[in-house]
This record gives sequence, structure tokens and C-alpha cells, in this order.
Amino acid sequence: MRKSSLEAKLWARLGRPFGWLTILAFALPFMVIRFFFFWKVGMSHPLTLVEAALVPVLVSVGFAWIAPMAWRYTGDDRPRAGMLRGAFQSLLVNSISVLLFVEMDVLVIGMSKPMLPSDFWTAAGWNGTLLIPLMTLVGYFIAMGEVLEEERSQADAQSKSAQDRALQHQLSPHVLFNALNGLAELVRQDPAAAEQGLLDLAELYRMVLDNGRLQWVPLKEEARLVERFLAVEKLRLGDRLHVIWEWDDELNGVMVPPLVLQPLVENAIKHGLSQRVGASTVYIVARVVLGEVEVRVDNQGEMGFKTGRPGRSGRQGVGLENLTERLKLNFPGESSVFLESEDGYTRAGFRVNARALGVPVHRDIETPLAGNESWTSLN
Repeated sequence: MRKSSLEAKLWARLGRPFGWLTILAFALPFMVIRFFFFWKVGMSHPLTLVEAALVPVLVSVGFAWIAPMAWRYTGDDRPRAGMLRGAFQSLLVNSISVLLFVEMDVLVIGMSKPMLPSDFWTAAGWNGTLLIPLMTLVGYFIAMGEVLEEERSQADAQSKSAQDRALQHQLSPHVLFNALNGLAELVRQDPAAAEQGLLDLAELYRMVLDNGRLQWVPLKEEARLVERFLAVEKLRLGDRLHVIWEWDDELNGVMVPPLVLQPLVENAIKHGLSQRVGASTVYIVARVVLGEVEVRVDNQGEMGFKTGRPGRSGRQGVGLENLTERLKLNFPGESSVFLESEDGYTRAGFRVNARALGVPVHRDIETPLAGNESWTSLN
């Protein structure tokens, strides 16, 4: 591990209250013993009393923070040094640390009780014999525990990323399959429209591939992908499909996993408009409400269950099932997916804690947004 990485870890530890509480808990018995000893021998100098508390804390810091760092320094990207190098570094650093602790102890005690130079070496010998091997051993086990924890976290992150990408790959063919089915109906009826649809489909496929390679994309890019998807669907459905956007432009830069909006739009068309006779309106909504970022799609028609009751997995289909799993992976405990029916409309969408997305909560009540039938605010 490089010096800059070690410094960053040290500053991170200094900022954790729990670490300091742990160190104080270990140092407290030694403080009590030192206060009792100093009181028994009549040392009442104020600095002596301060030192009685300070040195145990410094020794505990040496065990918990300094000793492990000596094992981890390599000067390169390796997580820890080899046994011989690590032991040499640890013995050297711990020896210096113990000598500094003893020097501080002798200087402060000397304010209340004169001490000879030989007293320093006597104290250094006793403390060094005990503390240096112990700090080296404890530092090794702490360093190994840190390395194992970092490897475990890295493996979890890689597993999470792989699972997320697997869910994306389940969605991508699903999107294209439905689009091709729609275009097949146009080939004989309107060849020119079918040709334009194929161009839109090619652009849609490119965007799906591009976004699928990324772990996070701006919500604005998700909206643009949906725009292309709707262009393909519009050729098949014509004037039957009417889309209204209720979109908060402040959310354009919010980073979300790829393909979180398209499944909602596809479900609205598949289970709403396709099941109705005549025209139907689809609302695409993105806004902050009650401390959460809400992204949802409303379509005319009810699912046949009570208002607010979540849809079962069999009704959600591949899109919403995958969306649920992916949000759980990326926002554990901070997200929810809903499917509900009310006032002749079905609403499907998700909510994520605004702070988890880095969005400042500037509204605490639901505020209607202006309806947009074009992408002028997103381009």
C-alpha cells in the first residue's frame, strides 16, 4: 500500500468516534493504575496528572493504528508487505514509538521527581521488551483482518456489479424483442414507416448497449432512451398513444442504474394501452416528494386490485421483477417499487431516498409539475 493510501486511512480512522471510544475503553484501566501510583508516590504536578491519562491513550493508539500501518506499507498497490519486510518495518516503527512514549513519560515524571539518565534506559528496556513484540504481533493480526475485510468488500462489490449486469442483460433482449414484434406489423401496411422504425430501433439498440456497459447513468439519459423506445412504439400504435411528461429538470443529473425507466413505460403500454380500445394517455413522472425521488409511469386502466396494493410478481412481468432486484442491490433499504391502481389509472414506479441519490430535499409536499409533450426541457 502506498504512503498516500495509508495517510488517507489514518485520517479516516481519526474521524471515527467509535475508534476513539474503543481506544479510551482499553486505556481506561491503565489510566486508573497510573493515577493511583502517582497519588501514592506524591506526584501532584498538573502536567504529571495530564501525562497519566495521555500516555495510555497514545500507547493504545500505537497498538490500534500505528502498528498495523507498519505491516501494510509496500510503496506500491499490494495490500500489505511480506512477512520479512513487514516484520522489519513493524519492529522499527514500534521501537521508535516506544522510545517516544518512554521519553515523554520520563520528562513529565521528572517535573515532580528528579530522574537520572539511566532511568530512561531502564524504563526503555522494560517497556521495549514487553511492548515492541506485542505491538508487532497485534499489528500483524489487525493488518491481516483489514486486508481480509477489504478483499471481502471488493468481492461483494464485484458480485453485486455482476448480478446487476446479468439483470441488465435479461432486460435488453426483452426490449428489442417487443420492438421487433411491433415493427413486423408495419412491414406490409406501411413500408416507409417500417423503415423509419428500423432506424429508430437501431438507435435504441445502440443506446441500450452503451448504457448497459455502465453501472450508473444520468436520469436524463434514461429519459432519452425512453424517447427512442416511444418513437418505435408510436409507429405501431399511431395516434392511440399519447404521452405527457411531468418531469423535474433538477433531476436530470441524478445517477441511477441503467434501464430503470424503460421497463415502466413498456409495462404501461403492454398492460394499459394494448388492452384498451381507442386512444390512451401515458404519464411519465419524475419528481421529489416527501424526501424521496419518485419515478413513475401512469396509464389509463386498472389492474383489478385495491388501491395501493402492490402487484404480485406474476403481474409485474420481467421488467418490474428485474427493476425490484436491481434497486435492492444498488439502494439496500433505501428504495421501493410500487404497482397500484386508483381513479381509473394504474401507477407503476419506484422511490429512492433523495439523500441516497445526493438530491437536496427542498420540498416536503407533493407539488404538481407542468405537463410536457416534448423533450425540449431535456435536450
